[in-house]
Order: sequence, then C-alpha cells, then structure tokens
Amino acid sequence: MPLRRSCLQCETKGPNCFCSLDRVALGRLESVGHWLRLEAKQEVLREGYAPDHVYVVCSGTLKLTTSSMDGRLLLLRIVGPGDVLGLSAALQRTRYEASAETLELCQLKAIPRTHFLLFMEEFQAVARNSLMAVTREYGSAVLSARRLALSTSAASKLGSVLLDWGGLVLAGEHELMGGSAPNTVSFHMPLTHEELGHMAGISRETVTRTLTALRRDGLLYLENDQMQLRDIARLQQQVG
Repeated sequence: MPLRRSCLQCETKGPNCFCSLDRVALGRLESVGHWLRLEAKQEVLREGYAPDHVYVVCSGTLKLTTSSMDGRLLLLRIVGPGDVLGLSAALQRTRYEASAETLELCQLKAIPRTHFLLFMEEFQAVARNSLMAVTREYGSAVLSARRLALSTSAASKLGSVLLDWGGLVLAGEHELMGGSAPNTVSFHMPLTHEELGHMAGISRETVTRTLTALRRDGLLYLENDQMQLRDIARLQQQVG
C-alpha cells in the first residue's frame, strides 16, 4: 500500500543513518522512487534475484536471511530505520545475496536502481553514506561469523544477538542519558525462539533455556513479545 511521507520532516537522522543528509539532498530523496507500507511477514528482497530497487527503511524492522542448497536458513541480521536494503547488489550489479522480510508494520522508500545511482552521482554525501552503509554490512557479517565460530557458550551467542538488537533500537531513538548510553533498552521481539536460534547458531531448546537463565540473573525481562535488557553493561561483560 503506498504511503505519503516527508523526508524533510523525518526524525531518523542519527550518525549511522543513511538519511543524515542536508535539506537539498533530502528534498531530492523525497522526489525519487515511491513509498511502501508493508505489514508483517511480507517479502521485500528475494535472494538470487536481480537488484531492480534499493530500499531505505523508514520505520519498522526486517530480518535478512540466506539459505543453503539443502534449504537450511541462516538469519544474518536485523535491519531498522535508516538502513538500506539491496545497496551492495545495486552497486555491484550482482544478484541479491539475502532475502528480506518484514517483522512488523514497516514503511520503506523504494528507489529504482538507476535512479539511486544518479542520486549518488548528484550528491557527494549520498555516496559517502552509501559507502558507510556497505562498510557496516561488512562489519555485521564479520560479527555474525565471529559469533557463530568463536563464541564459546550459548549465553554468549544469544547475548550477542540481543545486544545487537538493543543497539539498533538505541541508534534509532538517538537516546542519551547524561552524555552516556543508557544501561537498559526495551523493544518488540517478533522472532520465535527457533528464529533466534537461527541467528545465534544454537537450537530452539537452548534459546529457551538461555532466556530463562538470563531472566533469573536479572539481565532480561520478557513478557509476551516485549523484551527489556536490564543491565547492558553486565550482559556485555558476559558476552565478552
């Protein structure tokens, strides 16, 4: 369903946000492509398909997944407001390397690949932000590989996933307390235990046991699909 928004009035403008642009560039961004409003569980990108569009996430969260030849699924990361989907494939003119599916109601800006490349050529800041976005994608891939290969415990693997998610939420809110990052964060957790296991590289049963232990230790509060990390600093120490 199309949705009308304003890039000039959008509040998603953090330091790691693709949309951290001046008003002239934001005006151009508003004029290209079209808006999308998608309900949960709708596909935005499909792995292996040609990159016809680039998608800027305006609100909501999505999951990026990739699959093996035998159908096994790996949940790569969660993306949120200010992230860009399909950027690497669009720049390299290769096929999408992952699929993207909405986890909740999402609003996106869909920009045809050719229009996006012209947008990059017109504004140096857009090219810079695109480079930073691709760099963050690489960093996220390294972090995922490190979590799967080097983390020694289930608590460390799952804790790393939850800290990543909490960091995404805090980055989107630009929330600071006394000049330092807050030690708690609350967010909607739409993933099942099985999906969390795919992301952390552990079984569904292990996810359930680990969440119970984190709650018992006072690091986590969970009610239905609402999650709160109650002591980020201590959880970071536990993850290592």
